[in-house]
Amino acid sequence: MKGWFRLSFVLLLALSCCRRGEEKAPDLLDRLRALSGVVVTEITPPADVARAFEILVTQPVDHGDPSRGTFPQRVLLSHRDTGKPMVLCTLGYGLGANYVGELAHLLEANQLLVTHRYFPNAKPSPVDWKYLTIAQAAADHHHIVELFRAIYPAAWVNTGASKGGMTAMYHRRFYPGDVRATVAYVAPLMLGTEDPRFRTFLFEQVGTEAGRQRIRQFQRHLLEHRQEFLPLVVQAASSRGTSYPLGVEASFEYAVLEFMFAFWQYGSGNTALIPGEDASIEQMWTALTDISSPLDYSVENIDLYAPFWYQAFTELGYYPYYTDHLSDLLTAVSAPTYRSFAPAGAELDFHPQAMIDVRDWLAREGHRFLYIYGALDPYTVAAVDDPPAGIDALKVVQPGNNHGTRIASLDRKEEVCLALERWMAITIDRSRLASLPPAAVFPDDPRRRPTGPPS
Repeated sequence: MKGWFRLSFVLLLALSCCRRGEEKAPDLLDRLRALSGVVVTEITPPADVARAFEILVTQPVDHGDPSRGTFPQRVLLSHRDTGKPMVLCTLGYGLGANYVGELAHLLEANQLLVTHRYFPNAKPSPVDWKYLTIAQAAADHHHIVELFRAIYPAAWVNTGASKGGMTAMYHRRFYPGDVRATVAYVAPLMLGTEDPRFRTFLFEQVGTEAGRQRIRQFQRHLLEHRQEFLPLVVQAASSRGTSYPLGVEASFEYAVLEFMFAFWQYGSGNTALIPGEDASIEQMWTALTDISSPLDYSVENIDLYAPFWYQAFTELGYYPYYTDHLSDLLTAVSAPTYRSFAPAGAELDFHPQAMIDVRDWLAREGHRFLYIYGALDPYTVAAVDDPPAGIDALKVVQPGNNHGTRIASLDRKEEVCLALERWMAITIDRSRLASLPPAAVFPDDPRRRPTGPPS
């Protein structure tokens, strides 16, 4: 009997110690707040996620010289389980509300959304543009991996769409060991501030000759009848309470110029939907603004995207305006250039070696990369080259798709799943493929930008 009481006492003591241990185990919020240089606030989680947090991570303006000051970088964490994988979403722009992207949904993973440096909620003060480089941004993301890996030790994958996908590639280039794999959606590698590869695609390859001609005729008709559209341009700004720093006519002309690229970037690809000359002004205006709106050139948007234009003309590259068929009708912007949108006073010295280095590194060492593109998207002209022999990577180009291409819209979903399982040593529940978020949604874009810079 004494032995039984002794055993009971030992068991009770053990249970009591376990309970005290559970009570003392730090909550996730406490663990996050214990990280160095962060401010953490718990927020309402998105659907299908247990908890969510808004986190301000202190970043040095210059990772090579922390004495130059710091800035807070906004990060949103969607938490499922510390034992599950982590998806690091390297956004190319700012960050609005929290959401769970398709990769985190597919992998049943945790997720970190990271605002890109120099965009709202990640902007140093004062702004010194020379520290807005792909190397500095990659160092931001490396620091975030170092911070959070202590809490999330399972497999990591980084990802992003368009400029966010470009950013994910740059992160891997500088810190190849930070994640096991990269999923880069519709991410171009442009080789110059006016990469010449786009002309042949837009004027000779995409669609049909009749369709391409219909686009050019539509652009000409808009400019020929500008006096009928300019009041609508003014009204659009008035209804938004904004203005056009480049002027009303210039903003209209820029919107018309952008239409050709933007139609293939985000349009349906059905040129029969483009109004002909017998259409009403209202029909033509709707067709234009659904694809390329003059409001893209409002004071707020030009200010918002100034960091992108700085990067485009220093490291990332871009494409030119094509005016051959419109030059006789341009009056407000007779020599259009995307440099008009770059921050005033910033030095725009282009460094071509930046993208050449990334391209060459991917060809030599770009293992465990998944590249996803849409065949109608002009940016696919500047896609990463097909992986050479010996490089364990996968490139998928979906026929008939545009810049909204995601895993959800691919015919080769099984091939994608097999690659991710191999690279990350995980098992993917194929039933989750049926509930992936809509492929055309771009929540990482602060204004759901339908045209212009990679979103």
